[in-house]
Amino acid sequence: MCTSVLYKNQGFSYFGRNLDLQFAMGNSVIVTPRNYEFKFKETDSIQSHAAMVGMAINADNYPLYFEAVNEYGVGIAGLNFSGFAEYNPEKVEGKVNIGSFELIPYLLSSAKSIDDIKKMAQDINIRAISYSDQYQASPLHWLCADENSSIVIERTKDGLHIYENPLNVLTNQPEFPSQYYNFCNYLHLTASYPDNTMAPNEPLQIYGTGMGSNGLPGGLSSVERFVRAGFTLANSRAKATDEASLTQYFHIMQSVAQADGCDQTSDKLYEITQYSSGANLQTMDFFWTTYENQQINGIHTKALNLDQSDLLDYPVSQTQSVHFIN
Repeated sequence: MCTSVLYKNQGFSYFGRNLDLQFAMGNSVIVTPRNYEFKFKETDSIQSHAAMVGMAINADNYPLYFEAVNEYGVGIAGLNFSGFAEYNPEKVEGKVNIGSFELIPYLLSSAKSIDDIKKMAQDINIRAISYSDQYQASPLHWLCADENSSIVIERTKDGLHIYENPLNVLTNQPEFPSQYYNFCNYLHLTASYPDNTMAPNEPLQIYGTGMGSNGLPGGLSSVERFVRAGFTLANSRAKATDEASLTQYFHIMQSVAQADGCDQTSDKLYEITQYSSGANLQTMDFFWTTYENQQINGIHTKALNLDQSDLLDYPVSQTQSVHFIN
């Protein structure tokens, strides 16, 4: 499973996700420059477009992005939506027919804002096609964000849906409206020092801090992670600096990270947070940690040659980096 958020802090905006899976996908950080030709299965290729960066599988020199952000400050993350995602088996005349694996590059090729994403998404028909026999289409829904707001795109059996997302959080099942209304069940939670509202006329002793969040879900299901990530995101505090915002962003993602051995799947394997990624939507700087290496790594994407036509592929470290002081 996965968690994705848009974190806004006093003029700084970070967007990214946790990728939770029971096996490594062989992903790397891939930068797609402006003149790399995006070829699509059922629609015209795009020769020139916005540069983008994110975690992806390099499939025969094609970036299968798990998430990415473009140079205009727009980001998209695809999250598992099994049991609910249903793509169209038929092409639709007059629509842009694309596979789920093509949605991120297609939208990020030109979108400069969430308003652009909403307009483009209305003309899209997400097709039930795969990249190849080796890389089959995954059942997904998508969190899309710019520095100010986010939306959710879902394609279910009754068609395409675009939802405003005031919580700026997405996990997995069920559909976003159900997640939103379940979140509203926890409106009584607070990060503030607790007050005695249960028996206000009795001198009840408050024995510690954090009691205002009693009842906050602590499990690893997608519904519980949605509430916990939303609570942490809404109450997070950080100084108005880029460094503080980056640090706080990764603390938010760690609040819903999965440790090995805690979430067994039906195939008797265990989901772990394979990586956490985050991008500064103002600068396009891209950062990540992996399960094996918790040090924050990053690249200054705009310092690269973004006018070339070849993908830039950066392997991620799977060896823990420890800073010794002696």
